[in-house]
Amino acid sequence: MKILNYLFVLLVLAFIPQQLFAVTKFSPEPIISNNISSTLANKSKPKKEFPFKQIVSFYPAKAIANYMMLGYERQVGPKHVLKIAVGYANFEEQNLFQGFNNEIKDFSGTRFDLMYKYFIGKEAIMFNGIYFAPIISFKSANFKYQDFTGFGSVWEDGSASALAGGFIFGAQFPLGDSFSVDLYIGDAMIKSHGNYREADRFMDSYRSSIGLISGFSFGFGF
Repeated sequence: MKILNYLFVLLVLAFIPQQLFAVTKFSPEPIISNNISSTLANKSKPKKEFPFKQIVSFYPAKAIANYMMLGYERQVGPKHVLKIAVGYANFEEQNLFQGFNNEIKDFSGTRFDLMYKYFIGKEAIMFNGIYFAPIISFKSANFKYQDFTGFGSVWEDGSASALAGGFIFGAQFPLGDSFSVDLYIGDAMIKSHGNYREADRFMDSYRSSIGLISGFSFGFGF
């Protein structure tokens, strides 16, 4: 029986590919180890570098709510980007997508955002990675809102403003060679004045609060 066992082991070894145990003349490491190392090296390719130093962007979600908003950002340091965004809204009658809690008409508003991005990482690549940024935002609006009294309802003149400051984390990455997507989320303190309850809406809060802020933009590099 022992002879049969030895013959069986020798037969199995004869059918195992010799390349698994082959070694080069100048290296004691098996060839299979070299293949694994080369595969891992190919998977750890460096991230794509965005070919531009400045981007013009717009905010699609704001456009749905009749708020046209454009941004401009520019690299100002090895890991730093300064972004400025301005917005404007103007409509006579509200629609379903504007998300007001009250009846509003003759609305006009402006907005200004400023953020200073710091891309995280030892070898950070601008416009392609995770970033941290302080943000300051100011907005104001003038409008007419429906006020209910004991004799029915009347249209009153209203105005509101809000100043917000906080910090955000974001992720920005290129689409092709010219386009870029930027998504962020964070926390901010909002201080409001005027008829902010009437101006408040789902996608553009005016209420004084400390809470979540988020957004995204789509940009073009040049």
